[in-house]
Amino acid sequence: MGTEIQFVQYLHQMRDYNDQHPTTKGLILLGYLERDFIRFYRAGKVEEGIRFVKENLTRSRDLLNKLSSEEKQLQLSALVDVLAFEGMQNHAEIYEFVQLRNDYHHWLDKLPVTTERYQPLVVQIIRDFAAIAQPNALTYSAHLESTLDVLYYTNAHLHDHLTVKKVLAHVNQRCNPETVRRAFSQEMHMSIRDYINAKKIQEAEHMLLATDHTIRVIAAELSFYDAADFSKRFKKETGQTPLEYRQENTRRA
Repeated sequence: MGTEIQFVQYLHQMRDYNDQHPTTKGLILLGYLERDFIRFYRAGKVEEGIRFVKENLTRSRDLLNKLSSEEKQLQLSALVDVLAFEGMQNHAEIYEFVQLRNDYHHWLDKLPVTTERYQPLVVQIIRDFAAIAQPNALTYSAHLESTLDVLYYTNAHLHDHLTVKKVLAHVNQRCNPETVRRAFSQEMHMSIRDYINAKKIQEAEHMLLATDHTIRVIAAELSFYDAADFSKRFKKETGQTPLEYRQENTRRA
């Protein structure tokens, strides 16, 4: 594992990456850094993986500084989801992974994430999940790599006009599109389209409670067709209109 070339080591050679805005580059880099770490994690080389993460985060500090606290927070939440997913996929008893995932989401949602805090938080999250994982190595599979690629790319582009075609155009540089679709459905038990929609609605829920943006502004920021389209899809997913969701959850808070 230690002698393999990691993706983040040659990411800067990709024109599509270098042409991106610094904020987007930061999100993409963090996504692939976490994806590379998973390869260490599955091989049972947690400490080696942590060293890899620390080295690359230190090297990428300038890009990390370009991200807002909320963007760094969302990236940490994505890491939590991936590690929880790893645990639930590879263990008979999954409650501890579900509980730890939920605890972290509640905690991170209220925590300002600075650049100085980011690296220690990454290490803490990794070690907490590793502590409840069985010590035997997890088998690395190529089809899961394409699934992780879809997850990270989607998380990095939630505010863009994101389509299955765009996601596949990114992943298909290395994989057959039908193989990617099939592998994703097998791993996630949903289609790529449904995952994109679920993540956009999840981000919308966060924005409804964390900001005072209007429904129209949130719809525009998340690249829905218009406010009516956003409201219709939000209600289909949650059973409430965006306004109902905001009012009910604001009262509870």
